[in-house]
Amino acid sequence: MDLINMIGASATILMGCLGLFFPNRASAFTGLTASTVEARAEFRGTLGITFILLGLFPLLTQSPYVFATVGLCWAGAALGRVVSIFVDRAQTPKNWAGAVFETVFATLLLVGQPFIEVRDSLMG
Repeated sequence: MDLINMIGASATILMGCLGLFFPNRASAFTGLTASTVEARAEFRGTLGITFILLGLFPLLTQSPYVFATVGLCWAGAALGRVVSIFVDRAQTPKNWAGAVFETVFATLLLVGQPFIEVRDSLMG
């Protein structure tokens, strides 16, 4: 895969490491609260290990489809955030920054070969 795709996957792993090893820092980063043992478990599991594996699998397989899938997950997160910004009237700088952040991650994972492979596959 292209270096840019590997950077996107590696950055996803780093985000997971933040959730797994530093749930309180991840809490401050996301604006969510990791104040109970259950909340810290959520950070370590959902925002930790899940994101580590989400970034690791494309690096291990080097499959453009896996890179594209992870990129689409980030794009979905960005889209969901934008929907929330308008539906929930949550037009805060932190939410806009989150949408940009997620869009950047999606772009890193989707550009180049993943985009070409998926496009060609869909076009027949």
